Amino acid sequence: MTMWDGRFGTSPSKLMHEFNASLPVDQVLIEEDIAGSIAWAGALSRARVLTAAETKRIVRGLRRIRDQYRQGKLRLRTTDEDIHMAVERMLTGMIGKAGEKLHTGRSRNDQVATDFRMFVMRALREVHASAGLLQKALVRRAERDKAVIAPGYTHLQQAQPVSLAHYWLSFVFALEREKDRLDHAIRTADVMPLGSGALAGSGFSVDRRALAKKLGFSRVCENSMDAVASRDFVMEALAALASFGVLLSRYADDLIIWSSAEFGFVELDDAWSTGSSMMPQKKNPDSLELIRGKAGRCIGNFTRFASTLKGVGLAYYKDLQEDKEPLIDSVTTAGMSLEVFAEAVRSCTVNRKRIAHRLDSFLFATDLADYLVRKKVPFRTAHKVVGKIVAHCIARGAALDSLSFKELRGFSRAFSQDVLEIFSWPRALAARNVEGGTGMRSVTAQLRTAKGLVARKRK
Repeated sequence: MTMWDGRFGTSPSKLMHEFNASLPVDQVLIEEDIAGSIAWAGALSRARVLTAAETKRIVRGLRRIRDQYRQGKLRLRTTDEDIHMAVERMLTGMIGKAGEKLHTGRSRNDQVATDFRMFVMRALREVHASAGLLQKALVRRAERDKAVIAPGYTHLQQAQPVSLAHYWLSFVFALEREKDRLDHAIRTADVMPLGSGALAGSGFSVDRRALAKKLGFSRVCENSMDAVASRDFVMEALAALASFGVLLSRYADDLIIWSSAEFGFVELDDAWSTGSSMMPQKKNPDSLELIRGKAGRCIGNFTRFASTLKGVGLAYYKDLQEDKEPLIDSVTTAGMSLEVFAEAVRSCTVNRKRIAHRLDSFLFATDLADYLVRKKVPFRTAHKVVGKIVAHCIARGAALDSLSFKELRGFSRAFSQDVLEIFSWPRALAARNVEGGTGMRSVTAQLRTAKGLVARKRK
C-alpha cells in the first residue's frame, strides 16, 4: 500500500520498492519533516482548509511522533518509501482522517526540498562549530609555541626560519575562509520552497512568508519550478565540505611527516595514534592519515552529485533523490575530521630540542642576500654571490654560519664586519616583522586577530 496507488492496478515489485525507497538515508530528516508539517498545518488552518480542531489534532500527533523519536521509541517500517510517507502514515494511524488532510496543497517535491534545505542549514552550522573548535586548539597551540623557531619548508626543503606559532596561525586563517564558504552555502540554502507544490505552486492560498518565518527561513523561493528543481544549494554545500577536506588533508600531511622518526618534530598523543599488529615498536599517526584519506570522500561526493545533477532537467526527476546520501556523508566526515584534528593538535607534543637541532644554517641564506642588498648590491647579484657561498660550504661540508668575516669578504667586498650579526635565529625572525610576517611583533598581532575570530559569535 502506497500513498499514490490510486492510479495503479498493482503494487510495485519488492525489488522496485527496495530500489525506490530512500528511508535508510532520509530518516535523518525526521525533525525537519515534522517541523515543516506542523507549520504547513498552521498555514492550511489560516487558509480555512483545516478546522481548528483538525489542526490541533494534527499538531498534537506530530509532536507525539517527534517525542517518540527523541526518546528512541519510534519504529519505522521497511515498507515505508521515505521518512515523509512514514510520518504521514504514523500520523494518520494515530489521529485518523484528519491526518489524511495534511498533504493538501503540498507535494513531496516542495516538502522534501524544504526539509532538506532546513537540514543542510543545521548540518553546516554544526560543521562551522567544529571548525571553531579546531581554531581554538590551534590558537592555544600557537600561544604555547610562540617562542619555538622552526624551519619553514617549500618543496619539502628547508627554506627560511619561522615561528612555529606562525605555522599554527596559518591554519587558523585558512579555516576562517572555509567557514566563510560555509556561511555562503548556508545563505544559499536559506530559501523556502514550501508552497510551490509539485512545480506550479500550491492550489490553496497559504501565506508563504508566514511559513518561512515560522520555519526560520529568511526568504521564499520566487519561482515554484526553480523551488522544487534547484539543488545548487547542495552543490555549494558539497563544494564547501570538499574544500574543508582538502585543507585538512594538507595540514595532516605536514604533521604526518613531522611525526616521523626522520623529523621527530611532533609526537601524537597515544589516544590519537594506533599500533601495528606485527611490529611492536610502531606508533602510527592514523588519526591524521584517516583525515587525509577521508578528504577523498568529500571530493568524491561533490563529483558524484555533480555527475547526477548535470543530466536532470526541470522540474523534478527521481534522480534528485540522490542528493542526500553524499551530503550527509560529507557533513559527517568533515565534522568528525575537524573534531579529531582539534584533539590531535591539542594533545600532541612538540619536540623543541629536536626542532632546534634540525635548523640548517642555510636558512640564513636569504638574510645574507638581503644584507648585501642593504649594502647597495643589486638583488640578482646578491643572490648569485650567496649561491656561490652556499656551494662553497656544501663542497667543504661546512655550515654557513661557520664562515669567518674574512672568508665571506672573499666573495664580496660589500661584506662588513657586522655581517656576522646575521647569523642569529631571533634576528632572522625580527627582520620579518612586516604585517603578516613571522616576526614576533607580527605573530603577536596575528594571535590577537585569531583570538578575535574564534571568540566572534556569528548569526
